[in-house]
Amino acid sequence: MSISRRGVLAGGLGAPFVARGLATTGAGAGLLAARAPARAAEAAHSLTLGDSEITILTDGGLTLPASTLASNVSDAERAAFLTANGHDGEVRASALNIALVRKGDALVLIDTGAGLNFFQDAGLLADSFDAAGLDRDSVTHVVLTHGHPDHVWGVIDDFDESERFPNASYLMGSAEWDFWMNPDFLADNPEELHSFALGAQRNLGAVAEKLERVGADHAVVSGITMIETPGHTPGHMSVLIEDGGQQLLVTGDALTHPSVSFEKPDWQPTTDQIPELAVKTRRTLLDRAATDGLLLVGYHLPWPGVGRAEAKDGAWRYVAEG
Repeated sequence: MSISRRGVLAGGLGAPFVARGLATTGAGAGLLAARAPARAAEAAHSLTLGDSEITILTDGGLTLPASTLASNVSDAERAAFLTANGHDGEVRASALNIALVRKGDALVLIDTGAGLNFFQDAGLLADSFDAAGLDRDSVTHVVLTHGHPDHVWGVIDDFDESERFPNASYLMGSAEWDFWMNPDFLADNPEELHSFALGAQRNLGAVAEKLERVGADHAVVSGITMIETPGHTPGHMSVLIEDGGQQLLVTGDALTHPSVSFEKPDWQPTTDQIPELAVKTRRTLLDRAATDGLLLVGYHLPWPGVGRAEAKDGAWRYVAEG
């Protein structure tokens, strides 16, 4: 499918998140237009895991109504919880934290950001590479956790449609690829996902010949493994990094909020496409993280998104690190 940049913009691919009923008209649209998230003060945050070097790069941020955090509780309950935990009861500001892992001769990027056509405060990944003194041409592998706009619309340049990471091979879960690249997607799925699919097909299609579709527990390189964490999307995957007896899990969108995802794992965000499965995945992941002491990197957790899960009162709490 060939879609020009002008056509993308005219066709609405730059519209804010609309998964599972988030309206982009009326009061919701006004809220999105009126609020802009604060950009991260840094372009990059570095840490080590054994001999692996991990850099978190910012792609900017996005802002959504707080109502997107839970569709299965009342507005009053959600607002009271958020306020009690120091969050805005009306607005949900999310960072876009992208992990880059240097392990031996491999330089592995996990997700590509939103590009310039999704949210006005997103699409900063290329700038973050430059600010950190990193060369995008040196990326050897790009792992895509799932096909939502803020994760795959940065595969190609928005202006000339060239690859942003021209020397990289790509990996994505087979189930995720099949879902978004279905030629009958528009007929088989609700209209609220159509712009997402057109954008995914445009970006993924550009690297189709160099993209490997993989299953559970696929080793990208030694010590970097893709694991199944479905529910947010049908084939969502997270990435486990192991080195020096330590483990770090890049969660993608399996966890998206520092209070709700951890303390209210049964709440169903509107951006989860299969909410009941997402709840099961979230609980399994958090139990493993707390039991095994995993370090976590959350794509939408507060910059730089690095922390741990601790068991608390039958659920968990997020403890930021770094």
